Amino acid sequence: MKMAKDKTKKKDQQVEEPTSSSPITEAKYEAGKELRKDVPRSAHAEWTAPADRPDPVATLEAQAAQRVPELVPIRYGRMLVSPGTFYRGGAGIMAWDLAHTPTTNMRVQCCGDAHLLNFGTYAAPDRSLVFDLNDFDETLPASFEWDLKRLVASITISARDNGLKASEARDAAQATAARYQARMDELAELPFLQVWYERIDMSNILGAVDESGDKEAAKRIGKIASKAETKTNLGALDRFAEKTDDGFKIKADPPVVVPIPLGMVKELDKLVDKAFSDYLETLEPDRRIVISRYRRADFARKVVGVGSVGTQAFMMLLMGDSDQDPLFLQFKEAQQSVLAPYAGKSEYKQEGERVVRGQRIMQSASDPFLGWATGSGGAKKHYYLRQLRDMKGSADTSKMDAVRLARYGALCGGALAHAHARSGDAAMIAGYLGSGPTFAESLAAFGDAYADQNELDFEALKEAEKSGRIKVESGV
Repeated sequence: MKMAKDKTKKKDQQVEEPTSSSPITEAKYEAGKELRKDVPRSAHAEWTAPADRPDPVATLEAQAAQRVPELVPIRYGRMLVSPGTFYRGGAGIMAWDLAHTPTTNMRVQCCGDAHLLNFGTYAAPDRSLVFDLNDFDETLPASFEWDLKRLVASITISARDNGLKASEARDAAQATAARYQARMDELAELPFLQVWYERIDMSNILGAVDESGDKEAAKRIGKIASKAETKTNLGALDRFAEKTDDGFKIKADPPVVVPIPLGMVKELDKLVDKAFSDYLETLEPDRRIVISRYRRADFARKVVGVGSVGTQAFMMLLMGDSDQDPLFLQFKEAQQSVLAPYAGKSEYKQEGERVVRGQRIMQSASDPFLGWATGSGGAKKHYYLRQLRDMKGSADTSKMDAVRLARYGALCGGALAHAHARSGDAAMIAGYLGSGPTFAESLAAFGDAYADQNELDFEALKEAEKSGRIKVESGV
């Protein structure tokens, strides 16, 4: 929406009117503007740790109590690599912090962990390569700015990890928020069905870069796309499995990959059978037909990510009628979202279903084999299932200079706006955000302040290692 400003008003009370939209859209836009009276956009710049802020190490220890004990030191080790890796594992810490910042309560389906490394490429069901959010362990309806603040702070932290200047970090953070703002404004003017069908195809990104004449950027993006296209089930077979006299088996790489042979432990077989049967019931009939063409060949525990380390995660190898026809599925434990204590519990009692439903709402295209299952036995854990690797790719943000980081942040900001517009009221959010620089500048200031907090929390975890409070296993 293109808007005119009344420069006689205070900065946060600028009058910004849409020039062309439906009466309903205009009314929603005005309702969003009204919210500025209760939560000024400039208020989002604020972050000062309250006196009653929980000890960040204690928050991590509370999570560790619900995880596989022998894997928790690996989680700490991965978090202690840098402030950036600490931030990746600290969604639970930041959830409390976000709930204690000025909040609009304009609810959308939130990712819950929208840092810059949870965006990337993957294959849509039509086999096109798309760019979008790709991690939904913490997804839950919540206020839109919680996701955006987590993204913007991750940009600032990444800039610091890369040794960029403070001004460059601020510019990248502001570019991220500004693109979210502009994209939400664009989406507010579109028919909702068009919003739902919109997606970011990698071919379009490559085309736009080619037109810009930036040959270096085109080369980098082309490499990302080419590499992602090699990450297929067949590629995973070569990486994770080997041919034996009994067929293909998953290769051991302890403690990251630990095979658990099917058919050798009767109780485990029962658990896997029950979980797999539950999973199939959550798939559409056409998807079940596909899975029925494969037989289960092997099963292994696999440590994944940073924040997820310590939760139960497994990989299952299924084989078709030939050695060139594998299918890898990942079983991943789903626990309560870190946002739940502050945004309210999920409407879904099964946490795996919460993840799958949230992912399908937020993503422009999703893995056709997404489903969920409940483990049997005393502790009935919740899982969601997906393909292990299906053309998944990501940008190497650790090597980005100021210009590239700002561009990548803007790409992520636009993708996040679309993910939010699929469930939230785009016109109302756009009305609140406006078109001026106030909101983006405020978010950049928040990112800078929260990056300071993240460094203090990182140092607290380092001190916990030195004092022996926590055990750490590094390099895994």
